[in-house]
Amino acid sequence: GKEDAANTYARGHYTIGKEVVDLVLDRTRKLADNCTGLQGFMIFHSFGGGTGSGFGSLLLNRLSIDYGKKTKVEFAVFPAAQISTVVVEPYNAVLCAHGMLEHSDVAFLVDNEALYDICRRNLDIERPTYTNLNRLLAQCVSSIT
Repeated sequence: GKEDAANTYARGHYTIGKEVVDLVLDRTRKLADNCTGLQGFMIFHSFGGGTGSGFGSLLLNRLSIDYGKKTKVEFAVFPAAQISTVVVEPYNAVLCAHGMLEHSDVAFLVDNEALYDICRRNLDIERPTYTNLNRLLAQCVSSIT
């Protein structure tokens, strides 16, 4: 779409999310139908933003309905107060946590501030970019799966 959730859980879940969730599920269904032995789903999202928290919860809910027996493994970045840029991040995280507890089988929460600290202290990256953070998270995920 051309519009984001404006860092608001409600917009990601009830407004913008409702408009695109069926399209996302149709594309997911097409991919799942091409699998010979679908084990489950890996969901990557944030707890702080509107799309990650609101739409992420909606998607988990709908995946539970459509693929109830399939495993849903969640990798979520939890907001940190020290580096927060959005006032409503704590509210988004609380609302999103309910969906996570209800609909995911396994959840790995990653502290956003810890990612930044690892980049600064251990990797000598003074101003980490999203690419740096994503690569670090990918290393963590590859050691788990």
